[in-house]
Amino acid sequence: MKDNIESKIIGNRKIIIEIRFDHKPLVADKKGIIIEGIKSLNLFPIFHWEMGTANFSIFDNAKKEEASNLIRLGLDQFALISSNIGSIEGFYNNFTKIYAIIKKELEPLNIRRIGCRILGTYKTKSKDFNSILNSIKQGFPSMFYLDKYPAKDLMFQVNYPNGMYNIGPVNEHNDPFVEANFHSSNRKEHVGIAIDTDNYLTNEKEPINDEYLIKNIYQLSLSVEKDLYINLKDC
Repeated sequence: MKDNIESKIIGNRKIIIEIRFDHKPLVADKKGIIIEGIKSLNLFPIFHWEMGTANFSIFDNAKKEEASNLIRLGLDQFALISSNIGSIEGFYNNFTKIYAIIKKELEPLNIRRIGCRILGTYKTKSKDFNSILNSIKQGFPSMFYLDKYPAKDLMFQVNYPNGMYNIGPVNEHNDPFVEANFHSSNRKEHVGIAIDTDNYLTNEKEPINDEYLIKNIYQLSLSVEKDLYINLKDC
């Protein structure tokens, strides 16, 4: 997979792949084996973990809330969350290595939902927040944008079959989107646009256990991210 957006225009980016499956009580017995298997991959320079009765988390910072990489496994879901994306291919390779260890210990897994969410901030042609805000406002129909209530910020959401996206401007300091989604130790503050897209597939109509479907959903989220950025980059 080739990186879909040049790294130089990405301020902050978080990618989440989540797999939900039928309850597996075996997780309670296999936690230690899975943790040791993931640790042996040496994917993260700092390795911390915490364990509950039937779940665990692995993270790469002594403070979990400041982690750049987080792995979660419970009785019915597994997720990899990363805000340190060297490349989109590298992130997915890490995911597949971790998932292979989990599958080995818990098979068979009956997958109920595959989801991929991407949240990011991106640099635009303009470096002025109000100019970007006005550019986005100009694309809104007058039937629901009321000029007599001038916007000082916005986040526009669209829901579609099996997904959604939010877009809006981001400011250089104290931006709510940035503060809510990126921890303070390494987030980059800049003027630009925010994109949040979440795409998924469920087993309501047919089985979704084939692993290539995970990659399909991942690539779909990357495509939505890229299409939105291309439409907004000249704001």
